[in-house]
Amino acid sequence: MALQRLSLTRGNSDNYTLTLKQGDGTLYNIKNWTVFFTLKTNRDLPDTQASLQKIITTFDDTTSGTSGSANIPILPSDTINLTPRQYDFDVKVCTDSNENYTVLKGVLDLEYEVTKSTGTAGTAP
Repeated sequence: MALQRLSLTRGNSDNYTLTLKQGDGTLYNIKNWTVFFTLKTNRDLPDTQASLQKIITTFDDTTSGTSGSANIPILPSDTINLTPRQYDFDVKVCTDSNENYTVLKGVLDLEYEVTKSTGTAGTAP
């Protein structure tokens, strides 16, 4: 598996979409799976010391996971208090038969933000 490099500005929103396919291209049914997105300052730290961990057990598609797609939403509150730097991350899935697979890993560059104010669409703060 090749390491991936992601970039995100601290305090911004993002959404990572993961589509899981079998070797023949058929989509997995991930209805009863768990998807973990874990971000750490050092990959050897225990998960209890992760800077951010998202655990996804429900899926947005109208067919309840049969599309093989999972969305990992990153909210401003997830990163606003983190220090801009490089973080190690991975995405791991646990199947309905309790098999675990790391499907993506690499480095996330958390960049600094310049504008500190937030607002609502169409209005100034």
